[in-house]
Amino acid sequence: MEQPSYYSILTANVRYDNELKANEKLLFSEITALSNRNGYCHANNNYFADLYNVSKTSISNWINHLKERGYLKVEMIKDGKEIKERRLFPISTPIKEKFNTPSRNLYEGNKEKFNTPIKENFKENITSINTTSNNKVLSDAQHSVKDVFELWQNNWGFPNGIAQQDLTEWTNKYGADLVLHVITYALRRNIASKGADRYLAKTFERYDQQSIKTVEQAKKSEQRHEQQVSREYQQKGSSRKRQPINEQMPEWFRKQQEQETKPQQHTEKIDDSGDPMPND
Repeated sequence: MEQPSYYSILTANVRYDNELKANEKLLFSEITALSNRNGYCHANNNYFADLYNVSKTSISNWINHLKERGYLKVEMIKDGKEIKERRLFPISTPIKEKFNTPSRNLYEGNKEKFNTPIKENFKENITSINTTSNNKVLSDAQHSVKDVFELWQNNWGFPNGIAQQDLTEWTNKYGADLVLHVITYALRRNIASKGADRYLAKTFERYDQQSIKTVEQAKKSEQRHEQQVSREYQQKGSSRKRQPINEQMPEWFRKQQEQETKPQQHTEKIDDSGDPMPND
């Protein structure tokens, strides 16, 4: 089993869910720390039972409750009838399915209201944490957080716990449309899944510096950047063409040139009488 990450994640909807026991919240946090780059944890109940000094039955009950509340997706990897591995996928967004219905993906979950400071409706939630200038942009969004997670998963695989948290926070702050645009632009630039989260983080950091809040503003910024790169490339190409060739001439050619430039000596033939003879 992989070593747990130094950091774990305890999302607000899990932290403030009064239906969860304290140990269940702690277990969820541990699962996020154990989730690998593919976004799942494969530790078994024996591991967790030894870790928390409880029975395997208690661990099983905690996991089932987290699954029912919509915070875990459990996937069994089988070889015929034999179970080879269990995968626990931590889910950062509330599930909108009924509790006893198996979750298909991380975007669906229950509709039960939680007695928490976190609002159930996503649109209300994002407007409550953004400034007034951003509210209109977010409320006019054509896409949802579900679309964001689907685009990521279809191209880069299931997002791990950190990526899930980042995607949720970015969607809350910038709106789903802008997050989708950044993911699409990253795919056009062939950004690999390993560097996707870091690339998006750098992009949104630049957006903050340039006060970019809409897809239109982002496209104009990208167009200016591409034009600048093109100009710099052309300038480098033209400067290379103007550079003189300082190749040395071959030694044999240099000697031949020297011979040709030497003045020819004029000689006269003299006969026996001492008079000059005509040249041939």
